[in-house]
Amino acid sequence: MAYSITLPGLNTRDSIIDAVYRGTLAFDTGDTVLLDSAMTDDAVLETGGAAFEGMENIRTKLFGRIAKLDTTHFVTNMRVDIKEGEAAASVTAGFLAQHYRGGQGVVPDATRYLVGGVYFIELVKDGKDGLWKAKHWRVKPTWSEGDRGVMSGH
Repeated sequence: MAYSITLPGLNTRDSIIDAVYRGTLAFDTGDTVLLDSAMTDDAVLETGGAAFEGMENIRTKLFGRIAKLDTTHFVTNMRVDIKEGEAAASVTAGFLAQHYRGGQGVVPDATRYLVGGVYFIELVKDGKDGLWKAKHWRVKPTWSEGDRGVMSGH
């Protein structure tokens, strides 16, 4: 299923928030088009003590691994900082990320890995397509439970 990249009628704040939702939904659905719409070509995504620089690295070294899992990322408590008329913004948000090995998400008592924390995201408005996109996305886990080995897919 292809997801719409643009939604009609969003104001500036909601357009910025939508970039965060596009990014997390892309990981949950394995949608590379949606991922590319949510991040700049030179984006940096920091998570798990590693920094993935550029969309090619993000796609191959992180997205390709996570998108194979059964995941659900919930984002809440978003705070958007933007000055009217500017093309840059920042977002902080709380998150919960549930991970199961591929095909195991609906199996009763399957091994899982749940993480909670905060996202710190710097965004810019793309001059080409008008979409807000993450330029730097930092994931700061504050707690986890379950088997971290799920993240390797094995």
